[in-house]
Amino acid sequence: MGIKLKNFSRNTITKFAVFLITAAMISMAVIQIFYVDWNRYNIEPLMIETYEESNTFMNELQNTFSEIDSHFNKPEILEIEDLNYIYYITDGNETQTNREDFSREDFLNYSNYVYEYNQGRVTSNGNVFENFTYLFSEDVTIYIGFPDEYMKEKQEEWNNANEILSAQVIDFALYTIVALALIIYLITVTGRKPNKETLQTNWLDLLYSEILLALVVLPIIACCIYLFDLHYYYNYVLRISAIHKSYMYLIGIVTAIAALLSGAGLLALVRKIKDRRFIKGFLLYKIGYKIVVFTVDFTKSFFDGRRYVKSPLTKNLHQRQLAFIIASFILVLLTLMFIFIVLISGILIFIPLIFIPPVLEIVLIYWYVKYNNKTYDEINKGFNESLEEQMKSERMKIELVTNVSHDLKTPLTSIISYVDLLSKEENLSETARDYIKVLSEKSDRLKNIVSDLFDLAKSNSGDINLHLETIDMKTLIEQILGDIEDDIERAGNKIKLKLPEPSIEIVADSNRLYRVIQNVLDNALKYALNGTRIFIEMEKREGRGIVTIKNTSSYEIDFTAEEILQRFNRGDKARTADGSGLGLSIAESFTNVSGGSFKVDIDGDTFKVIISFPLASE
Repeated sequence: MGIKLKNFSRNTITKFAVFLITAAMISMAVIQIFYVDWNRYNIEPLMIETYEESNTFMNELQNTFSEIDSHFNKPEILEIEDLNYIYYITDGNETQTNREDFSREDFLNYSNYVYEYNQGRVTSNGNVFENFTYLFSEDVTIYIGFPDEYMKEKQEEWNNANEILSAQVIDFALYTIVALALIIYLITVTGRKPNKETLQTNWLDLLYSEILLALVVLPIIACCIYLFDLHYYYNYVLRISAIHKSYMYLIGIVTAIAALLSGAGLLALVRKIKDRRFIKGFLLYKIGYKIVVFTVDFTKSFFDGRRYVKSPLTKNLHQRQLAFIIASFILVLLTLMFIFIVLISGILIFIPLIFIPPVLEIVLIYWYVKYNNKTYDEINKGFNESLEEQMKSERMKIELVTNVSHDLKTPLTSIISYVDLLSKEENLSETARDYIKVLSEKSDRLKNIVSDLFDLAKSNSGDINLHLETIDMKTLIEQILGDIEDDIERAGNKIKLKLPEPSIEIVADSNRLYRVIQNVLDNALKYALNGTRIFIEMEKREGRGIVTIKNTSSYEIDFTAEEILQRFNRGDKARTADGSGLGLSIAESFTNVSGGSFKVDIDGDTFKVIISFPLASE
């Protein structure tokens, strides 16, 4: 049960639904705030129980005293019909009231809400109002009485306002608490998926932390600015008294959009924090880190000579370079110091000191260049010796292959001859004839391999006789296609030719070029997809005759052009019977030794060979 609940809480649909509900709760809470402000509710009823004790009533009382004081000793009298109170004001000489035959004692007994202003203070039933602001005359005495029915009505309004506001506060608190609880839930489960304990991230987490922080903050700021402007426009520009549903819908939609954007940014930041990539995710951090690393590496490059431990000559160069840098730096400081001393002291006798460091610098440069040149000579000498050893080793390899190939030819020829004689015997069983057939096939294959090795070794060593002549490429290709016509029919592939008129003449060795094109076509016939076409194109470009042979492979090409040109390397590893893996190597070697260019190009499963030679007319 616990595992199912855990998986349910981590489910993507569950998290998405909670995310939307959270945005809705935030929108409802914001709507409550604007609803209260639109209706201009006084929030004081939530904090003060009785109307008489509220600041609202204090303001009303103060305004009443001010109104009576402002009409004192003026012709007009405030009529009781126009007022919700009775009053009495006197300065000792003159008296004014809105009630005839009314003594002070009767006035004090008028109701439970009688207020007296005398000698700069306000009292009621012996209680003094300390927080009263006096804006009227101090030499008058004022009595104000509010009817009990009036104060009772005000108290009822006060209680109703308390009930309305309490309901609004409860709704606001409920929406806020639910939203906070859901946010905590989303923060807890973000980056987690069912049956997976590792943190799961998405494309949003790849953004820099600065962008995510902006995604959290900017929608909130933009939402607040827009909603306050909207509220001011509806309330104070249009002066709409009744609240509009469209207005509330608009507030909810804008708030929800801002909440969704900020929430997405917040959850992405939380995932970064969980993945410990919050600080490292800042662009400024990455820039600063790269600057620090570059500075450290740049500084270490001057002093760290551990990489040259196994190279004595390079180590000497490094040590000499380090000594030169340090000494040059000291000499520059000395020069600046001597110049500063001369400028400050004004003593001309110190001027010769300025020229000492530059002279020493010249000596230092001479020493540095001289001994560096010696080290470079030693390095070049060692490089040449290493190159000579490498060339000697390569020549030995070629000679070994050539000699072994030559030594194998004689016994191999005997084996082939005896196998041929055995195959002509009449009294052989079918099993023996099968064995002889296998021996014949394998000995022929071995003969071809030895021949290929011998040819490849001679071409790589340069010990090959070339007969360069003018060759008609079109005629040569047609001749090769005629010679391998049976192989083309057996392979089941069609040849698609694109040979221009007139033909192209090049300079090459005809025998070697014949072998090159034959090897490439054999390779195409072996490895091309059945039923597909093999394209042979010929063109003239930039003073060269170019032949392009391309086919679609019957297998997935998972090698590079460089790999397939290596010796004994096959494209299709599943094939073991045909070929030796030397065909393309021999073709490349023959092309190069004849003065041509051999290139392999791979595009998906398309295999293309490009062969080019100089034109005869160039």
